[in-house]
Amino acid sequence: MSTAKSPREKVLILHDRPEIYVDGLSARFPDLLFETCTRAEDVAATVEAFQPVICLSLKCEGLPGPAHRPIMQCSSIRWIHVGGAGIEHLGSWDPARVTLSNCAGVLSRFQAETVLGAILLLNFGFHRYLRQQEQRIWRNHSWQTLEGQTLLLVGVGNIGKSVAAKAKEQGMRVLGIRNTPGDMPNVDAVHPVTALPDLLPEADFVSLHVPVTESTRHMIDAAALARMQPGAFLINTARGAVVDEAALIDVLQSGAIAGAYLDVVASEPLPSDSPLWGLDNVVISPHTSDMVADWEARFAAHFEAQLTRWLAGDSLENVIDPARGY
Repeated sequence: MSTAKSPREKVLILHDRPEIYVDGLSARFPDLLFETCTRAEDVAATVEAFQPVICLSLKCEGLPGPAHRPIMQCSSIRWIHVGGAGIEHLGSWDPARVTLSNCAGVLSRFQAETVLGAILLLNFGFHRYLRQQEQRIWRNHSWQTLEGQTLLLVGVGNIGKSVAAKAKEQGMRVLGIRNTPGDMPNVDAVHPVTALPDLLPEADFVSLHVPVTESTRHMIDAAALARMQPGAFLINTARGAVVDEAALIDVLQSGAIAGAYLDVVASEPLPSDSPLWGLDNVVISPHTSDMVADWEARFAAHFEAQLTRWLAGDSLENVIDPARGY
């Protein structure tokens, strides 16, 4: 982190609705210079002209992930704060020159609510009843209580921990996969990544909570899916690239697993010709699992707290280690 602070440090905000952030930040930090960029095609030129020291980087419709990459090549940049948890869209960086932080944990408990909702929905079969309702079919189906069922969390970071707490409230057995195993609250056992093949057959629900890295890309492939129970459900609110989508479609179409909730897919938005749209055992949402109504205000408050730390020379929260685990 830079130790020499200038009262006129430059802060660039990349977002297609920057007023959500810049108005409050300008009032809170009147001695800083703020600039905004709202269009993907303007990022490189804005970075070159403004030469920011700090960047608040928020993926959005007008500025999708790859549009943010020019900030990584800017020689003046010393700190990039990402709105959200995922950083894969930025590519590699030099941690000796640039500090990279994110909003991990800010929305974790809200995403955990979505995951719990998906577990309840799939377990009871709400999706099946909705389709029966559309066809005006009156038919009941038995269901099994969540108590005693096994949830496998692939990744036990902020979100995974929140999901574990909610699952325990339902009486579920919770297993975890993590790069650095160890005792964790609400998790019955935490295992290394190498244990994944052996744990998949035990799980009634497999919920994914890992970033996209070389080691996690297609972590859930055809072989992994083949090890899941026929009655098991897959929940993905992490990133589409963690799952081999073609293999997932195969097992869903064949009934080799019971179903899935997908908030993320390999290509977003999901193409209209994707077979996933037509599968009765799949519930899809458009990458919105943590989009609680005031999420932008929560991100703004977190960045404001981070900026206060930076200007005071204090350590930042959520600094990303390129070799981080999950």
